[in-house]
Amino acid sequence: MAGIPKNLKSLLFPPVGARVMAICAFVLEILGLGSLVMGIITDVKQEMIGLDPYCWIFVAIALFIYGLWWWFTAYFAAKEG
Repeated sequence: MAGIPKNLKSLLFPPVGARVMAICAFVLEILGLGSLVMGIITDVKQEMIGLDPYCWIFVAIALFIYGLWWWFTAYFAAKEG
């Protein structure tokens, strides 16, 4: 972490604690699972519940990747101290 300039650290590690980042990651993962379930239900029922089934799946994938980013950020922020 010593090689990262100080002005870029705030972009990589938001000014919140590691615990808050982990909670945000957990919420994003739960929302991703909910979106995945909505996509499966929408596809099985063959009715649109807000979005197309594939759109729900894409939202779930995006939320999962974003939540994973927050998990990594929380891990490295906690490791940094």
